[in-house]
Parts: sequence; structure tokens; C-alpha cells
Amino acid sequence: MTDSLTLREISNHLDGEILSGDPDSIITGVSAIQDAGPTDICYYGSAKYACYLGSTKAMAVIVSEPVETAAECVLLVHSAYDGFRKVLHLFKPDRTSGFVNSHSSAVIHPGVEMGENTRIGPSVVIDRGCIVGDNCCIGAGVVMGPGVILGNDCHIHPNVTLLAETVVGNNVIIHSGTVIGSDGFGFVPHSRGEHMKIPQNGNVVIGDHVEIGSNCSIDRAVTGSTKIGAHTKLDNLIQVAHNVCIGRGCFIAAQTGIAGSTSVGNGVVFGGQVGVGGHIVINEGAIIAAKSGVTKDVDSGVTVSGNPARPHMETLRLGAAVSRLPKIIELVRELNTGKIGETGD
Repeated sequence: MTDSLTLREISNHLDGEILSGDPDSIITGVSAIQDAGPTDICYYGSAKYACYLGSTKAMAVIVSEPVETAAECVLLVHSAYDGFRKVLHLFKPDRTSGFVNSHSSAVIHPGVEMGENTRIGPSVVIDRGCIVGDNCCIGAGVVMGPGVILGNDCHIHPNVTLLAETVVGNNVIIHSGTVIGSDGFGFVPHSRGEHMKIPQNGNVVIGDHVEIGSNCSIDRAVTGSTKIGAHTKLDNLIQVAHNVCIGRGCFIAAQTGIAGSTSVGNGVVFGGQVGVGGHIVINEGAIIAAKSGVTKDVDSGVTVSGNPARPHMETLRLGAAVSRLPKIIELVRELNTGKIGETGD
């Protein structure tokens, strides 16, 4: 972790321009604009926070256009939010594991291929046929089933389970409690209730630079692979069913559930608590609003909302119509009781 940097050093990292203040001002931390202390740097990127510009106690504020502020220093960058991201990296705390190499309590099958500079925490289990890349950090209690392949520079947080034959790319982050490669929900229903399990013989393949939040479940395929494309980001508490294929660069917010054999194109965005039926195609660049229920295919670039999900403007019009129903019902009642006289020519 960086203890302190001058404003000039930070500006150089951000390719920024110091609009006001002393370039040698010392910055010791990063904070939100409303909470910042006298040696902190913050950012201003939304008009919702304009009320704090005149009262912030920050030493410096990162902006994408000049502003009047109580902060002593103003740092102009191309994107205030991206500048904030870069500063957070500069002041990022050291949270790496204190355990080096393999902890003595880890159980590693003799046939495992282990990369260089990889840390294995306490009580980790790595089964036969696994391949672990270079520079990985595998947290305490992680279980890797037979034949799991883990790429380079991955961070697997404590108590993650990667079941048999899961393939994980490079630079992947998986947060605690997530299970990848569990059996999909596949059964042949029987009239007597004796539902017959369908063997789940496939696996899960996760692309490079994917981040998966805590307590997610990603099921293995019946045959072939359940796939998560490169650079896709999953929030916490997400269910991805068997044979789902998610494209590149998608964002999926918490509590979303995607049923089996659904195909999601590149760059699709899901709000929280979205439910997607099975065997549906959501095409590239679509946006699925929070709490939507997707029951049919979604075209490229379309924003849908509601349950069942419709084009967003249609959902808004329907909502407006529903809000007028009480008045319309009352009007019909009055007409039926004769309280409103007939009108006409």
C-alpha cells in the first residue's frame, strides 16, 4: 500500500492537469467527496453530489471539467470516475495472503501440475489431474476437483469450490462461497414423482479476465460446456444453469438467475433480480432492467423491462395506463348508476 503521494505524482499517473492548488500537496488516502479528510483525494462525477463541492474537506478533487469547490486542489482528467479507479489502485491496501508457497495443511494430489509463484492457503484440496498456472493465489478451504485447469494470475478467494473438469482462464477472480461445476437441474419427470436424474457430463469454461462474485452457482453442462466469456463480470448470488453461454464483456447484477441453454450475446447488461427462462437468446448489447422476467428472445441493443419483459417504453406506457385504471373504474361506476348524465348532440 502507498502511504502518501504528492498531487504532482498522482497527476502524472492519471495524465491529468492540476487546475488549482500546490502540486506538492501530500495525499495520504482516497475517500468519497462527502467523507473526505484534509489529506484525502476524492472525485466528483455526478450532479447528485454537487451539494458537497462547497463543503468537502478533501485536499484534492478529481474532475472531468472545471468546478468551484472548497477543496484546496483540483485535478482535471479525461474521466473523473476512471481517475478515481486509478487512484484507488495507487492506494490499494495489501490484502495478499501471508502464506507463501503451499501451506502444510493443504492436500495436493501428487499428479497436480503446479505453476511458479503460486500461494496455496490452509486446508486447500487439489485433486488428481489438476493444472494450476503461475502467480495464482488460492485461499483457505478452496476445493479443486479432478481435472480442474486454472490459468495464470488467478485469485481464488477462500471456500470456493471448482468441481471436476472446470476450466478457468487467466486473470480470473472468484469470490468466496461460489460453486462452479455443480450438476445442472436436469431430470426426466415421472408421473409417480420418481424423477430420473439426467447425467451432467459436461463442464464449465470461464474466459480470461472474468470476475465472479460471492455465493454464485454455475452449473456444468449436460454435454459440452457452460461458458462465461472473457471480461464478463458477475455480481453476488447469481445462478447460471447448465449449458448457458454468456458472451464477452457482460455485466450481471446480483440475484439474477439464467435458466438452462440460454444464449447471451456480447456486452449484455442485466439489472438485479432478473429471471431468464430456458432456451432463450438475448442478443448483443441488450439491456435487461432490474426485476425483469425474460420469457422470449431479446433483439440486439434493445432495453427491456417488466414481467414479462417488453421493450422498456412499452412497459412504461402500460404502467401509466394501469395507474389510471382506478379513475376509469370509478367513471364506469358513475355511468352505470346514472350519476353522470348522457351527453351528445
